[in-house]
Amino acid sequence: MNEVLMTRRRKIIRFTCHGVPAKPGTAGMLFTALGRKNINILHMFNTEHGPDEGDISFSVSEECFEEANRVLEEVKGIIGMGEVTVQHGLAILSFDLEETVCETVIGTMTLALSALAREHIDVKHIAASRKRVFAVINDEEAERASYILSRVLKEDPIIHPI
Repeated sequence: MNEVLMTRRRKIIRFTCHGVPAKPGTAGMLFTALGRKNINILHMFNTEHGPDEGDISFSVSEECFEEANRVLEEVKGIIGMGEVTVQHGLAILSFDLEETVCETVIGTMTLALSALAREHIDVKHIAASRKRVFAVINDEEAERASYILSRVLKEDPIIHPI
């Protein structure tokens, strides 16, 4: 293992749907409507939750922004959700856990977050699967963050844009 395989999805848009009713099937209705318009969700997570409602955030490629925005406006009233906020200029960095110096997901996430914090790079969200870690950051910091993560996670990495 002499490489950290880093991928970068640049120029993503994050939508946050506020006040989504906490009822079974609501998220399914939202994502089905987006899927019918061929909008691929790159990253999705639930945020604030109360007993009656919560927020759902998801990211799409920049090319899907207009269509996703139209779909959200169409389903907003049907679903009964509140305001939708949008964050432009984000990037997702992801790296393969098997190629890092740490042996655990939490160790790798801690190492990555610590390295980015030392360099004053704000991580908007971090998540992991069994084999990959994903960090959402400002797109303008993506190149520098890629270098920092590659350096801290393994020597002589190869960075592969996707």
